[in-house]
Amino acid sequence: MPAAPGVIASVSRGRSWAGAGAGLALAVLICLLAPAGANGQVPAGFFGVVPQGPLAPRDFERMRGLDLTIRMPIYWFEVEPEPGRYDFSVPDRIVAEAAVRGIGVLPFVYGSPPWVATDQARPPLDSAAARRAWSAFLSRLVGRYGPAGDFWDGREAKRPIRRWQIWNEPNFAIFWRPGPSPRGYARLLKISARAVRRLDPKAEIAAAAVAPVAGDLRPWEFLRRLYRVPGVESAFDVAALHPYAVSVRGVEYAVRQTRQVLAQAGDGRLPLLVTELGVASASQVPNPFDRGPRGQARFLRRAFARLSTHRERWRLDGVYWFAWQDLPRPDPSCVFCQFAGLVDFQGTPKPSWWSFRRSLLRAEAGPVR
Repeated sequence: MPAAPGVIASVSRGRSWAGAGAGLALAVLICLLAPAGANGQVPAGFFGVVPQGPLAPRDFERMRGLDLTIRMPIYWFEVEPEPGRYDFSVPDRIVAEAAVRGIGVLPFVYGSPPWVATDQARPPLDSAAARRAWSAFLSRLVGRYGPAGDFWDGREAKRPIRRWQIWNEPNFAIFWRPGPSPRGYARLLKISARAVRRLDPKAEIAAAAVAPVAGDLRPWEFLRRLYRVPGVESAFDVAALHPYAVSVRGVEYAVRQTRQVLAQAGDGRLPLLVTELGVASASQVPNPFDRGPRGQARFLRRAFARLSTHRERWRLDGVYWFAWQDLPRPDPSCVFCQFAGLVDFQGTPKPSWWSFRRSLLRAEAGPVR
């Protein structure tokens, strides 16, 4: 579902955390593995948001003054629909508007064009030509938006992109065809890291976030298998997670589980991004992710406070709310996405927007408790 990547969910996703109480022993283990955090002011751009549709000028204006980051999709199939023919109009606008307003951008690059694969969710690994095309596309992106990128020529407001997230939810069959493959994703990471670092040696590679999905590999099992691939740890600098849950306790359980896997792999100091997190304010189909307008705001406030407070203990490098805006119609692949936004489809702020704004302003001022 490339129209809204990273937001596939079902009611079963909420049930994934039914055993959260069993995480008590894990909590003790993680406390031993990581030093207690000195819960100070969060770094610039720590909090972010994920749009699931076009951003209007009023959206950027509403974000102005908040030290946040936009997690922006760059769809290969849209930007390079034919070999060597590029259309950067969508990412150009977001990157430019964000830079003018002092907003950071975290791009995730996803989706094979039809001249590479018959399915957008099929990674470009089936042939040497596909792998070269993917590498060339990443190089083109770094050459455009990176620190020496031609996009910044003559622009007064410059915020070069130094961190690139590769693909999206590869433990989910909808985003990785024909089915999840930790070994295949490790190969894509290695190819991607070489291409990005060739032009920007100091760039950071963020692994695609893994998410709890019924019927596919659980996040921690995918990560365990990923780390079994020799040399994969050198291909990324940041891990990522989508800890979708219907309670803050479930979110915490997912983070602790993930940190345990990283520690067991000898990568316990690796930063972790939460690049999607959210619940809905309404629904057309009854599901546990529908918390109502005030319940959505309360969940956001409590989740952001918990993650901020334990930021150093859990080595969190960013937390992104999904999503910025509601959808005009139901998403057939996602039970809660239509009403996951901070603003409704007309752009009117919901109670969750005010919780989001207060959380960011409070975090900039000092500890969030």
